[in-house]
Amino acid sequence: MATSKRKKREPERLFCNGCYKDTLHDLLKEVSDTVWDDVGVGGGELYTVWEKTTNQMFECRGCKSVVLRCTWTYSEYDIKEVRYFPPPVARMKPKWFGELPSGLQELLSEIYRSLDADTRALPMMGARAVLDSVIVDTIGDAGSFEQKLKRLEEERHISAKGREILGAALDAGSAATHRGYAPTVDHVHSVMDIVENLVHSTYVLEGVAKEIKKDTPPRPPKKKVNNP
Repeated sequence: MATSKRKKREPERLFCNGCYKDTLHDLLKEVSDTVWDDVGVGGGELYTVWEKTTNQMFECRGCKSVVLRCTWTYSEYDIKEVRYFPPPVARMKPKWFGELPSGLQELLSEIYRSLDADTRALPMMGARAVLDSVIVDTIGDAGSFEQKLKRLEEERHISAKGREILGAALDAGSAATHRGYAPTVDHVHSVMDIVENLVHSTYVLEGVAKEIKKDTPPRPPKKKVNNP
């Protein structure tokens, strides 16, 4: 007796956190469940509604990481709700992340997770906290943000342009904290660019510069020219 072959499902292109881009994924497992309920209407009549949940596990063909997609569909609505676990990474941690102080790593990790959750105000508040922490670590607690920025410039840790850029990022964080500011995604990532740049230059580049200086051969001494 001939047996029917199950049609192989085509791979889907999904975002992969491991590859940090859209890649082909194979479906490993799918489980669905539907819940039915009778709802009463006027006159004692009943009608049936349902909610279907579909859980699908996919594997990336590139890095072999696994992601779970949960889909909810409803009889009463034309829309369906889709969530991924873990959620797509909104911003990758920089390669030098592991060189930072542990406390700063923890704070930045919370910011990256809040970005993955598609929040706006929380990352801005966190960015403000990171900037304040780095500034205090550099010059001590020198008063208000404006006073701290002024001292950073006076001690030549930053330029006048750098002071202006940090001031904009700090004000955006303050607005999210105290003034109900809801920034756009682009503004959030721009502030994170500023934060990462300051963190990188403060905790990483100084050591890199010392290593480069140590490994760079010195200039040969100038030859003396004997005048006739």
